[in-house]
Amino acid sequence: MKQAVATTSIFKVVLVFTLLFSAFLAVAITYNRVYKLKNETIAIVEKYEGISRKSLTIINNYLQNSGYDTVGKCENGEYGITDLSSDTYELSQNNKDYYYCLNFFCQGSSCNVNDSSTPNGNQIFYNVKFFFKFNIPFIGELFTFNINGNTKGIKLYSETQKLS
Repeated sequence: MKQAVATTSIFKVVLVFTLLFSAFLAVAITYNRVYKLKNETIAIVEKYEGISRKSLTIINNYLQNSGYDTVGKCENGEYGITDLSSDTYELSQNNKDYYYCLNFFCQGSSCNVNDSSTPNGNQIFYNVKFFFKFNIPFIGELFTFNINGNTKGIKLYSETQKLS
């Protein structure tokens, strides 16, 4: 009888460690996928020198084709994308969910096109935020993580580069 109880206890421990390892592996793979989407989005923004209708169309098509469907809340002052089949964005609202969030900031004191107060001219930087949710089957969503990234400096040559 001692043998049966000991074997059952060891089996339970092995089962728990197997489940924990599988959960860790699933989280790592999903996080890596979203991280890659964020990096590709940053590369598209840098390639097209900012957020434009063309760059948004390319980003949204890429996200649709990759199967990204996670939504989350954007902070006040950020711009969010509510529809991946459209090339529009809107100023975030507290009660809405967005697929990803965008924001911009400028080097130097202002965000003027003709500002020459910085050595390299005025540069604009974009911040991109994606969402990653940790779900467990039969239990549901446990955590939501934000994955942020910034672009390199892009020379500000037009007011249309700024989100508005």
